[in-house]
Amino acid sequence: MKIRVIKGKMGEWVYDAGVMQFDQIAEHVTASINDLYKASCLSELLQRALTRNYEAIRDYILNDKERFFNAVILAIYNGDPQWLEVEFNEEESMYTNVGFLQFSGGEVIFPVDGQHRVAGIIEALSQNPSLAKEQIPVIFIAHNDDERGRKKTRKLFSTLNRRAKPVGQNENIALDEDDVCSIVTRELVQEYPLCMGDNIVNSLGKQIPNNNESAFTSLITLYQCVEILIKHKLAEEGIKGKSYAKYKLYRPKEEKIEELKRHVFGIFEDFVKQTDVIREYLQAPEKTRALKFRSSEGGNLLFRPIALTEYFEAAYQLCYRGRADTYGRAFFLLNTVKMDISEKPWLGLIWDGEKIINGVPKTLIRSLLLFMADESSLLSKEKEKFISDYARRINVSIEDITSYFSSIGIKF
Repeated sequence: MKIRVIKGKMGEWVYDAGVMQFDQIAEHVTASINDLYKASCLSELLQRALTRNYEAIRDYILNDKERFFNAVILAIYNGDPQWLEVEFNEEESMYTNVGFLQFSGGEVIFPVDGQHRVAGIIEALSQNPSLAKEQIPVIFIAHNDDERGRKKTRKLFSTLNRRAKPVGQNENIALDEDDVCSIVTRELVQEYPLCMGDNIVNSLGKQIPNNNESAFTSLITLYQCVEILIKHKLAEEGIKGKSYAKYKLYRPKEEKIEELKRHVFGIFEDFVKQTDVIREYLQAPEKTRALKFRSSEGGNLLFRPIALTEYFEAAYQLCYRGRADTYGRAFFLLNTVKMDISEKPWLGLIWDGEKIINGVPKTLIRSLLLFMADESSLLSKEKEKFISDYARRINVSIEDITSYFSSIGIKF
């Protein structure tokens, strides 16, 4: 095997950069990195962790015509690879770092970075041999098969995998052209008034910064609301569980994207039309429109990410359980729910008088919303569990829960 390469150097590492065909990867590269460790327990543990996701890469190669990978870093030991230099002049400069790396056949080649890609390529090629001549960029480094060499290569492996910063969920939402939930979320942010401009904050996580006075919710929370709506819609078509997870990996046809976009936009339109506090929010001055609804004193439930997703989930459940024939009717029922988190029934559950209470089960928030919107939407066992869990959370005995709800005007 002879590979065209360009030689380079960084730090103490001398490397050769080139390309390999998929069939060359399958024939000459092993996805195993067991040679980095003498102890089998460590190599087995690492190998299990590294091969966990190769099936997704295999499917990506097989199904996505726009597939592309960054370079795989390959370590070489044993054998007798030869550097064949090619000299050429250009504009009075001589280049001596271009040439060929010729392998004798006795080399052991394994990935220091790119184990999933190598395993995925091998699997994809076994299912579709026509992929044989596709190429992937590679970077070769020399690995010495002794303790010092293993330690040096392990350090490189650790550095590449530990220091590589994963793409955050915000960036995925902004950039992903395959996940239909990301695509529709971007459409909302660009086209739908409630979600445009400063109404959505791009914070590092779900939470909204304390000094933000304009945002209705965060980008990640908006994405999660969109996913709830799309996930349930696709489940009606039989796409759920593993099939749904796989569906999100590949861009649907444009007609399907448009169909799901219309579905989500229509539900958000019902949400705005039937929710008094949202219409009031949209009529307030842009830069400070959230001040009245989210402050150090508490505010409205919908302006807290911890509850907004469950509000949309509750709307779906009202429809699914036959308590509402449309999302519009579901939001109409939910609009009757007490939403001030500084008052019962939310005080003591998600608000302690000064700040949000962490660790509240989402299902408990959802059940409380359903209970107040339409008590009959909960099955008897669900209602029994809800009452028990709620009473324990707010430190009220089961015997006193009826009078507790009555004191705040909730029929029980």
